Amino acid sequence: KASHPGSAVSYKFIGFPESDVGVVAIRGTNNGLDALSDAQLWSSAALAQYVRAVLPLGVLYTPILHWLVEAVSWVESSSLESVSYYRETTSFVEEVKKSGKYSNLIVAGHSLGGGVAMITGAQTEVPSIGLSGPNAVLSRLTFHPEITEEALRKYTFNIVPDRDPVPRIDDFSQNLQHIKCTAPASNPVDCHMVHRSVCEILFTCGSHGRPILCDCVNQYNYPIPISTSGTAFSDVCPKK
Repeated sequence: KASHPGSAVSYKFIGFPESDVGVVAIRGTNNGLDALSDAQLWSSAALAQYVRAVLPLGVLYTPILHWLVEAVSWVESSSLESVSYYRETTSFVEEVKKSGKYSNLIVAGHSLGGGVAMITGAQTEVPSIGLSGPNAVLSRLTFHPEITEEALRKYTFNIVPDRDPVPRIDDFSQNLQHIKCTAPASNPVDCHMVHRSVCEILFTCGSHGRPILCDCVNQYNYPIPISTSGTAFSDVCPKK
């Protein structure tokens, strides 16, 4: 099942009936409009982080920053309404929960999709995974319904590549995992690319029998994986 054609957010539901698992996958930033949505939804949190960074002893203001973010977002409420993509995904996940077809649900996404996934996960009390997703600690009171810190600690997990600026927007919650980025130091934007991050996860954690992306070796220069079938990697993934 996928989001309807007129939807502002793109997501798909993938069901695994044999294991009683359902996954809601939310697309990440894909164009200028998505990037603008990122900026609008998290601009107040980014501003609060900047103020904290430039003020002497700014860290002392952390306990009240979420109130500042809420106040600024209230002023921007009309514009935020149009980019509140999480409302649709939260509604969809609630419908899936009520159907009772899957007792194990997961919400996941990359970039904007990761941020939306974690918001939806916290709102619906469903485990969520963000890959390079902006966080929701400082902005938790700006969403409808509001999110608690406890819900973020319990239901969200963010994967944070080195030098990727997007998952450093808003403050980290409790559960996160830093991963390496092998992109050149002169190109930190490439640390936000989903394929590069997936390759790093597969290289570090192992694929457990799953196929490795051709790009991991041919584009991102990871070592050639060990074959379990006797087939040469170059035969399956020839260089273009």
